[in-house]
Amino acid sequence: MIQQFNVFPSQPTGKALFIGVFALFTCVLSACSSAPRSLTYYLLHTTGDSAYTVNKASTAVVIDKITLPEYLKHRGLVYQTSDTNLHISTSHLWAEPVDEGLTKALTSALASKQVSLLRPDHYASEEAIHMALHLNDFVSTYEGEVILSGQYVITHVEGQTQSYPFLYKTLLEDDGFSPSIKAMRNTIQQLAEDIRKTVTKSA
Repeated sequence: MIQQFNVFPSQPTGKALFIGVFALFTCVLSACSSAPRSLTYYLLHTTGDSAYTVNKASTAVVIDKITLPEYLKHRGLVYQTSDTNLHISTSHLWAEPVDEGLTKALTSALASKQVSLLRPDHYASEEAIHMALHLNDFVSTYEGEVILSGQYVITHVEGQTQSYPFLYKTLLEDDGFSPSIKAMRNTIQQLAEDIRKTVTKSA
């Protein structure tokens, strides 16, 4: 006896199959949308810099304060997209707060110039120059450069205070955040050189 088989499912079975495939497809899409986004972290200072030991030949400068613009208080890296707009990345992030990275980078840059940048809690003596650093901007721009601007305020041992405005620009060698970080480090070197000239002249 020959049995016949219906190779096409009946309507209820076909409907159930369609619902099952649709549910599976929905689950796959949901899993993709909920997958963790890849994050990239950046350092402003260079980890290869060796620790600097204060010696008698160096000029001591105590950094009392660093003031940042509001957009640099976010962990996301910032890019200026036009004359009026900034983009703050949600996937390219600073590995540490900008003021912390800036302090480390500036400390290293000054150390190579025989200037010791110290925190107030690391230096007990009052016989030192004090400095406050105020940034207006520190950002890579749509014009292919990094801008570092602001002022540093020096308080001399005698008590007199002077303000020194600055504006540095460094061209980007390539697109992307990594070239921006390298250009930022270059502007910090320029700032360190000006600070060195100022404090050694008054030391």
